[in-house]
Amino acid sequence: MTEQQPPPSHKRLLRLLLVVALLFLSLLALLLVLQLTESALSVWQILDQLSPLLLAVYAIGLFGFALLVTLLSWLLLRPKGRRAERRTGPSLPGDREALAEALAQADGKGVDTAGARQELQELDRRRDQLTFYVAFFGAVSAGKSALIRAITGAEGIAVDVRAGTTRQIAHYRYHGDPGVDLQLTDAPGILDIDPELVRIAREEARRAQLVIYVCDGELTRDQHRELVELQTLERPLILALNKQDRYSDRDLEAVVGRLRERLPEIEVIPVQAGGKEEVIRLDASGSERRELRDREARIEGLMAAIEKRIATEREGLDARRDESLVRLGGEKLHQATQAHRRQQGEKLVRDYTAKAMLGAVAAVSPGTDILIQGYLGVQMVKALTALYEVKAKEVDVEHFIDLASQNLGKRMTLVLAMAGNVLKAFPGVGTVTGGLMHAVAYGLIFEGLGKAVLKTLEESGSLQTLQALDYFEEAISGDLEGRAKYFARLALEEFGKRQ
Repeated sequence: MTEQQPPPSHKRLLRLLLVVALLFLSLLALLLVLQLTESALSVWQILDQLSPLLLAVYAIGLFGFALLVTLLSWLLLRPKGRRAERRTGPSLPGDREALAEALAQADGKGVDTAGARQELQELDRRRDQLTFYVAFFGAVSAGKSALIRAITGAEGIAVDVRAGTTRQIAHYRYHGDPGVDLQLTDAPGILDIDPELVRIAREEARRAQLVIYVCDGELTRDQHRELVELQTLERPLILALNKQDRYSDRDLEAVVGRLRERLPEIEVIPVQAGGKEEVIRLDASGSERRELRDREARIEGLMAAIEKRIATEREGLDARRDESLVRLGGEKLHQATQAHRRQQGEKLVRDYTAKAMLGAVAAVSPGTDILIQGYLGVQMVKALTALYEVKAKEVDVEHFIDLASQNLGKRMTLVLAMAGNVLKAFPGVGTVTGGLMHAVAYGLIFEGLGKAVLKTLEESGSLQTLQALDYFEEAISGDLEGRAKYFARLALEEFGKRQ
């Protein structure tokens, strides 16, 4: 794993050849300059005799040629970011059958498919129903729960003036006119401080056929951002402007107009969720008395908009819901597959690291451990690429291992020195530090190399040589002493067993 230096005689010959080559190139460059000078003078004499019109045409053509050469040179020589060569996204199943097939294959590999399979089951369940799913989304305390209670008449919905009353997903049925069977989802607020609740709410929005986004006034920056994000899910959206009784008719019209101007693709409907309001009454003696009374709900416009969507867009909305559930299941399957590969990959790295250390301890003569490590390095990279289903030619893997060994170069001395210093802290090592020192060094090297390849495969989906070498350099440099102590203990345990 160390660099071989050429002998002094070869160095002297190499210097001589470089001097001769330099003289030859200098002479060639001089001749080229003289030739170009003569050609330039001849061209200038010809141009001097041309008319102004032809001279302008020639100049434009020359400029266009130079521009074309510059553009082609930039396209060919522009720097490409090493770590920018990554997939734009995972390849996900396109329909239900593809998702079911992918789940079956993942089950055979030991991947935990429970989360993705739930989405497939939910897809089948919703396909068999005639229920239309509507997810109520919005900022905390915007009035989602109160609005659902106004629609369904359900009394068990928690409604409170404090922020964040809804702490879990809840579903409520509503049977209206014939053909109107709604399942209303009350989800946690999208600005909840609990990221798990936010994730659950967003997933529920993706499962629905229609999303009602509830606000109670002008949109904040976070609310606008969330609405834009919901639009990327290609879910039909209705913006319900709640608490319309706060505004006069003129102010309400102005607020609705501004919302429609900011969000031209979203239908904006004013609503009043009802609830309680405080009023002041005067008794016969003229004394004031505060009391609560029911506020009238105004949801006719919203219900009409929902029923219109069901009547005119039902088939398309069902198809979009199916696509969304398939994609959600595919994403969960991809995440589970990546977690499984990461776990198995880390196990492979640990196994090959242990083998490399064992080879160093068991080496019967100087140099034999290096032969063992080269073979093990190739096998480890091949095993990792196979785990990630990446096709890598054996010659490419061997070339990568050679480059990694060359990059290690001068660092090998530092690694061995660190291994030796760490071993000195363990009493009773005696004269056996040579084999143990190499064992610790190879532990550091193989762990760093394996983690670099794992990170590259996970990020780019292929064995990007330059990217992996960068990660290897970072891994071999990070917390060298702490990792060396860990591998020193492992090496001493193995040596103790052999003794």
